[in-house]
Amino acid sequence: MPELKENINFSYLHFRRYAELFLILICSPVFLLVFVLTAIWIKIDSRGNVLFCQIRPGKDEQLFKIYKFRSMYQDSDSSFLTLNNDPRITKSGRFIRKYRIDELPQIFNIIKGDMSLIGPRPVPVNLLPLYKEHINQYEMRHLIRPGITGLAQIRQGYTSSIEQERRKLKYDLLYIKSISCKTDMAILLQTIKVLKK
Repeated sequence: MPELKENINFSYLHFRRYAELFLILICSPVFLLVFVLTAIWIKIDSRGNVLFCQIRPGKDEQLFKIYKFRSMYQDSDSSFLTLNNDPRITKSGRFIRKYRIDELPQIFNIIKGDMSLIGPRPVPVNLLPLYKEHINQYEMRHLIRPGITGLAQIRQGYTSSIEQERRKLKYDLLYIKSISCKTDMAILLQTIKVLKK
């Protein structure tokens, strides 16, 4: 772990932090419109809160509260990963999950400093001990802030098994080793392509 940490471009990450805040400020009118329309649809579609909050491990495994638009029925058990054709997911939830709109409230996590736009995807806190026990060097993905999107998200997507999470870790560590503006731009462009499918 010390060797990997020494190779991380923290100067670039520091600069990127300010660039992300500036980008959020510039795009805030669009974000606000999407927020309002999505919130109205969720309220019409099913009873319950518009936002869903969950504790997840971030940088250095520090716990934080992640924000998402609620995509499941109120009081659904969210302690296990989403399955194909998951009955817990609402009609509006299927749409906002497909286009990753459910992740939009994590803009507040970026503002608070819990997350970045790009980085390893934070897992539910109850799964962290399991992954650390069965996946070698899993703790290394917490050397940087988690992200809304990332290399593992565009290459691997959602995971539902230990083996899939193990492959996902390889992408996370590859990203951490090669963090740069060029890499981030490539991931953002690829994320847009994935959303268009």
